[in-house]
Parts: sequence; C-alpha cells; structure tokens
Amino acid sequence: MRVLVTGATGFIGAQLVNRLVAGGAQVRVLVRSLTRAQPLIDQGAVPITGEITDRNVVRAAVADMNIVYHLAGRLLVPGVPASDYRATHVDGTRMLVACCAELTTLKRFVHCSTTGVLGVTGDQPADEEAPFRPTNVYEATKAEAELVVRDALQRGLPGVILRPGLVYGPGDLHLVGFFRSILQRRFRPIGRRPVSLHPIYIDDMVDALVQCGQNTAAIGECFNIAGREAVTLAALAATIADAEGVTLPPGRIPLVVARTAAAGGDLLPAKLRRLAPLTRTRLDFLTHSRVYNVAKAQRLLGFAAMTDLPSGIARTVTWYRQRGHLPADTTPELMTGTSHARS
Repeated sequence: MRVLVTGATGFIGAQLVNRLVAGGAQVRVLVRSLTRAQPLIDQGAVPITGEITDRNVVRAAVADMNIVYHLAGRLLVPGVPASDYRATHVDGTRMLVACCAELTTLKRFVHCSTTGVLGVTGDQPADEEAPFRPTNVYEATKAEAELVVRDALQRGLPGVILRPGLVYGPGDLHLVGFFRSILQRRFRPIGRRPVSLHPIYIDDMVDALVQCGQNTAAIGECFNIAGREAVTLAALAATIADAEGVTLPPGRIPLVVARTAAAGGDLLPAKLRRLAPLTRTRLDFLTHSRVYNVAKAQRLLGFAAMTDLPSGIARTVTWYRQRGHLPADTTPELMTGTSHARS
C-alpha cells in the first residue's frame, strides 16, 4: 500500500510511520522541515516538503496514494495567534480533502481529530453524537476541521474521523512536566471534586489508526479512541508514583489558591508562561473531567485498547528516565500541570 502521513514528525505521527514502514507500506510524509523528518527518512519514508495549505505541494504529496492519514496540527501553545491554528487545522484540512477528492487511487482518508472538540464532559462519558463544546482555539479549529471532513464524507470521500483521548507513552514530551511533578512529590489534586481523564497508550492509539485505514466498517464513521476505562487524576498520579516507588504528599490544594497561581502564570510573557507552575489552561486540565464512551469502536471495529495503565505508565517512566527527562532531584514544591491538547 502507498500511504501518506501528514503531521509525521509529531508524537503520534512518528509512531504511526514506524508501524507502517515495519509493516511493508510505502510511506510518504508531508513535512515542513527535512531536519525534523530525518529519522523518518532514515527508516525509508519519502519526504515532500512544504505547507499543507499549498495546493501544488499537497497535490504532489497525495499523488497515487491509497491511504492518507491526516495528523497535521498545532498544539495549544501560549502566544500563538488564532489565525495560525485556523490555517493549519481548517484551511489545511480543506486543501488536503480537496486534493484527495481528485484521486482515483484513494481507498481511505483517516482524519485525526481530538476528543477535545467535546470540551468538558463531566462524569458521564460523552459519545460520538455529543455536541461540540470546545474550550480553546485549538479545540474550536479542530471542530471546524471535522465539519470539513464530514461534508466530504457526505459527498463520497472514503474517510473516517478518529478522536484520540489523552495519548501518552514513549516519545511524548508534553506530559513530562506532569510526570516530573509527581515523581518529585510536588503534585496534589486541586479542589474537592474528583476529576477523571481518559488516557490511551501510544501503541494502542496507533493500532486504532491502522485499523481505521484497513477496516471497511470504518468508512463514513467517527470514533472516540481512548483506553478501556477512564481514571481519576488522583489514581493516575498514584500509578505514576507507584512506577518509581514514590509516596505522594497528602492533602489537596484549595481551588482559590490554584486560581490565584494560574492568574499569575497567565500574566507572564508567552515564553515564560510555559515554565509557570500553573496557568488557566493547566488548571482546566487538572480540575475538569473529560471522559468518553468508546463502545462504538469496539462494536464496529473490534478495537479495544490492550495496554493496562500500570504497564503503559511503567514503560513511559522508563523511557523518560533513559533520556534524562526525570532528574534525580526530589525536593517538594507546590504543583505543576500540563495542557490537554494532544494532536
């Protein structure tokens, strides 16, 4: 099979390319930088360089492809203009869909969205029919991109939409701060209300992508892709601590204290804001439940995440340790968090 992957230098994209190449596919990647793509090129992927909004570049990238995996996106980063998210997520998706519609070789278009389009779910798992409730520009523009793809599906594009939950595992660097805060005994839950999240290990996420590229039952559908069960933030923190034999500090941080710290973090310049212990975006991640009904993927695709949380966390901690992302210093501090955005 001839396969194109956009967003191939990202966390999920790079792991997907690895799996596809190992499976014997002829893989092409649409990238903005040959330097960042070099590890993929070394594995045998063929690069096309340029912007996803450039029609000539995109036409060259999709030419003769059988499967197109669309993972290109911008993570939520302080200071990035809303126009940049719209250009990548909405305009880029529209261009890619238009060029794919011209192909006679295309068998599948796999669009990677995010469960973030559903916003805060509360304690009841949201299914694929839940309304869009984005909470930031990343989620809002990903929701707009979904509408572009849905319109193309109605016009006959053989496509499928996947919405990943909180993807973690070896290769990810966006959750390092969260892991580090726990292993250095700086993390405590915020407020009195239990908060639940729905993580999925990277290998399972790639399994779902591959299945959606191969299983004809996926065509025309949208799937929430997350682990078998949601987990409370406190239980997730305890699992990370257990992986290294760390004891978490007792107690919880009062919500009013956290809000004050988050407000202070938001006042910092964009470059320094990334280093702040807490911002309102991170506070949202740490104080609101986001859980999903994943029964549809099980029913139509036979897909269910196979990696249990302790195993996935242990592998992730080992990978962080081997690469020096978890320093030996265990001096307790106040708290830290991370962003929900995972495309």
